[in-house]
Amino acid sequence: MGFDAKFREDIREKCQVAEVTFEHNQRTYLLRRDIGSDPHILIEVGGVTREFFSEGDFSQALFEELDLAVPVLVGSNRLAIQPYLSTVLPIFYVRQDGGYIDPYRPPASFISDQFVEMVRFIFGLNPKHSYHSQRDLIAAKEQLDAIQRRLVVQQTVITNMSSAADDSVGMRDRLSQQSATLTKRIQGLKVSVDSAGAANDALLELLQAKEEQIRATRRQQTEFRARLAGIDSIRGEIEGEIKTLSLNEESKRVFESFFDICHRSDCGLFATSSESYAKNLMYLKDQIKDLEANANRADIQCAVFDQRLVELEEEHALIVSKLNERDRVSSTGQLVSAVQSLTKELVEAEQRLVALDRLSEERRKYLKLDEERSTTQDRIAMLSNHGRSDLEFNKLRVHVRDLTVKWMDILETPNVPREIGIDLDFKFKFGNESIDMFSGSTRNRLILAIHAAIFEAYIQDAKRPFRFLILDTPKQHELASADLAKFLHALEAVCDAHAGQILISATEYRHPIVAGDAEWTPQYPGLKQSMYLGTPKDAGKIEPDIQT
Repeated sequence: MGFDAKFREDIREKCQVAEVTFEHNQRTYLLRRDIGSDPHILIEVGGVTREFFSEGDFSQALFEELDLAVPVLVGSNRLAIQPYLSTVLPIFYVRQDGGYIDPYRPPASFISDQFVEMVRFIFGLNPKHSYHSQRDLIAAKEQLDAIQRRLVVQQTVITNMSSAADDSVGMRDRLSQQSATLTKRIQGLKVSVDSAGAANDALLELLQAKEEQIRATRRQQTEFRARLAGIDSIRGEIEGEIKTLSLNEESKRVFESFFDICHRSDCGLFATSSESYAKNLMYLKDQIKDLEANANRADIQCAVFDQRLVELEEEHALIVSKLNERDRVSSTGQLVSAVQSLTKELVEAEQRLVALDRLSEERRKYLKLDEERSTTQDRIAMLSNHGRSDLEFNKLRVHVRDLTVKWMDILETPNVPREIGIDLDFKFKFGNESIDMFSGSTRNRLILAIHAAIFEAYIQDAKRPFRFLILDTPKQHELASADLAKFLHALEAVCDAHAGQILISATEYRHPIVAGDAEWTPQYPGLKQSMYLGTPKDAGKIEPDIQT
């Protein structure tokens, strides 16, 4: 439906429209195109019909229906242009007329670097030549600056929250277990017959837990103080290196003042030394800044531990006082006191769990921002370097290269090196030879291998819409039936794994039909072979000896 097809006069006289029905995202689409000189296309979906009188408007609308972001590219005339369906379909349609000569054979080329731009478009990558690249580059840099600022703020939030919350390995599990244990104890006190004894046992267990918390906090406090001392020691060593470096630079200047060493005013004897000094000095000062930041965080954490120890000691003393008063307090009073202490501990444990959840969420936000930064940096590199630093496109080239080797082996392609290179224009090299150096059956196999490799890489993502590969009369292009059958069976396996479709048009080859397949055979008799078009009264009147 995206090609400017030329029909013979009898078809133009006796046929009015061509129709195709397809499904996407559980919606059924009907495309209807008039068979005439001027484009007139209808799209019907969900009971709504839209009418188009140009290929460009029709392509734009269909791409939007398929949830594709349509880029503004650079045309061959240097003007703005957008992809057409007719520029995309040659990737998924190996047509009889020229399709087995080049990997990409469109009806017309009017986009700069059209093949690679269409590959980038269908795989959701940034264009190689964006018409608004400069504007996009400025916007991308502004976006990167905004992300950098948000990352700094987010890192500060995480640092502050980390100083007040212990997110060490296993802490979440210990807090969850503590919360469950405290809840169980409180429930046990409510149903206990010996309320005084149960309250006393609960307070004793709580006292033991509090003592363990005090010991654990002191261990952490000691570790952080040791870390702080180590930071101070390293900082002293770096400051010593800076002093030594400065003394060396002063010595160099003294030597430079000796005129007898070199009489030239532009002497470069110490040029390398000066450059090295500047770089080393900047590096060491950056190290000092990082150490100071780590020291500040460690100081904050030590202060948190000091405050935490004071609170734990006070809570420990309170529990001890309640245990000492058990002979002077009634059983009901002991029970109330125990429940209050346990409830306080439970609330504290739950609050610490909530703090850990918030810290985890803030870290997820940081990782997401970091991913956005990487994506934006890659986009800036692509806009600045015309694709040379496009990481995702480079990954695609490697993936398609490996799959091409696979399909070459399936097609048993002879006398072609497996050392394949794909350049930035998506042109293939086999060893040091381009595809133009091959001909006949070998070239046909290479074309099929390239199409199959791109198709397999494409449908591995379940969200991509073009999930079909059309092969027009592959048997007529010097390909043995056994090799073609092996190739098609391998394609079937790929389609079964990734919800794809293969469409074959053939007269000399008939592929085995299995459950889920469909076969369209001509229903009208002709002079030498059956025909797809005829009059309704002749439908089905095919001579038995005619092969299809």
